[in-house]
Amino acid sequence: MKKYTIFSLIFIGIVTLFVYVENNAVTTFEFGDFTVSLPNAVWVAVFLGVFFIFSLMFLVFLNLKNAVYQKNIKKDTENIINNIKNGVFYKDETKKAKILKHLNEFAKKNIKGLEILPQPHEKFEFFEDIKKLKNGETIDISKYKLKEDNPWFILNAKNRLKKDPSYAREVLKKFKNEELKKEAFYIFAKEASVKEIIKYNYPVTLDILLGHINDEDLELLIKKASLTPKEQIEFAKRLYSTKTPDKELEITDPLPWAKAYLALKYEHLELAEEVIETHELKFFQYFLYLRKAGVKADIDEYIDSKI
Repeated sequence: MKKYTIFSLIFIGIVTLFVYVENNAVTTFEFGDFTVSLPNAVWVAVFLGVFFIFSLMFLVFLNLKNAVYQKNIKKDTENIINNIKNGVFYKDETKKAKILKHLNEFAKKNIKGLEILPQPHEKFEFFEDIKKLKNGETIDISKYKLKEDNPWFILNAKNRLKKDPSYAREVLKKFKNEELKKEAFYIFAKEASVKEIIKYNYPVTLDILLGHINDEDLELLIKKASLTPKEQIEFAKRLYSTKTPDKELEITDPLPWAKAYLALKYEHLELAEEVIETHELKFFQYFLYLRKAGVKADIDEYIDSKI
């Protein structure tokens, strides 16, 4: 304000001096019954002075208004922080806000403990979409211009995959996000052919194997399978008697637990002993000793569910 006053007075002085030097004539103005005659330089000084006084009053008003605004902002900020704190501690005490009322309403309605509840509110309409996503629904995610690695983009795609399995093909072809592609693959693999499945470099699970257990190309899937010992035995149980014994033993070569189980099931004790010793499958050794000792028993009776 001080600088503005100094600059204005200097400016008025320079303009007045310029008019005085260039044109020292007298101009007369009539105001009703009053007539005022003054040099042009004086009139210029008067008009600029009046403008300066009104502009100064306007600036004072703006400064006062801004000071009140800043004071209210500071107070609202304190109230909102306090309301967030109360929300975290499940306290119903809330203070009002004059300017930041939308933020205050958001804090009051959405913060409970350490959770943010997607309750839609004015200026936060997008929370309606967030709520849908958390409830397993899908939305038009493109309007938010999110990247593929954005958690909400991923959730939206996962929700769609659950409702529309055919969407898995599109995800595998067009998307780059590995998390999405992997989830899409396991949905895609339930219905796709073996030759389509093996094009992708993802481990084949027990569910995929069981879903294609009667497929002619099952052996190709087994080579890419990643199963725990318990899953291998479960697969062997389901595979048992679906093909010839020799074929079953041949295709389970990459799965030693499955092969050992089938060899014992079909009484191929020499083959079973070879597989058990090669892969150190101590789990089957006790049963193998029984069979060598002539004890007739079914391997299923000795399977431990906690393998």
